Amino acid sequence: MLLSMVGVSLVFAFQSFYPSFIGPISNVLPAACAAAACLSALSCMRRYGFSLRLNFEAVWFLFALGTGMWAFAEGTWAVYYFAFKVAVPYPSVADVFYVGGYIPVIAALLGYLDTFHAALTKQRLGLAVVVIGAAVALALAFVVPVELGQDLSVLNFLTDMLYPVLDLVLLSLTVLSLGIFVGGAIAKWWVLFGIGSTLYVIGDELFLYQIANGTYYNGGIDDLVFLLGYLSFALAFYAHRKEF
Repeated sequence: MLLSMVGVSLVFAFQSFYPSFIGPISNVLPAACAAAACLSALSCMRRYGFSLRLNFEAVWFLFALGTGMWAFAEGTWAVYYFAFKVAVPYPSVADVFYVGGYIPVIAALLGYLDTFHAALTKQRLGLAVVVIGAAVALALAFVVPVELGQDLSVLNFLTDMLYPVLDLVLLSLTVLSLGIFVGGAIAKWWVLFGIGSTLYVIGDELFLYQIANGTYYNGGIDDLVFLLGYLSFALAFYAHRKEF
């Protein structure tokens, strides 16, 4: 997985040698990497079983469902690009699955927090609140003003506002979970999941910023950030399986 991360980074780093191919490549790789994350989550789900009656079985079903929806969203974006010749399908049907993927992932994180919240000390909670506050401040300072400065349709405005809210919820729950598990027996996979969540949120906000400024293109740095985020999720789920 780490070799895959290095490989996709090199593909994007040397895109000047094959500029006509980086667009198609950047539309194929995200679906593949998101699918890898989904398959990795499914392998954890198999370890716990497929019944939804117990907490961890439901949690891993939700992780698999969320990453699967993101994989479907990336595939839908690719269909727009290849079949309908729409270079930047935003907002589109793909966003239904991008947004939908957040819900089960957030629910899975809530399941973990509900089970282990008593282990969150006041010191770690305070640090988590500081980190979350800094993330909110950055979004309000750099992303939201650019989006609000545009003359948008109602659909565009709602979509533009929905993503930052979901990103902040995802990041907040991840930070709170790290506050519980860092230093513990299953810390490794949570650190990797935190890296994946952070990369996903950065890629999302960077995409919105570039769309607002008209600077987004297929094969840009934010596409690479998304790829690394998906691979980090896949690696995190693999690490969890090994830790248990």
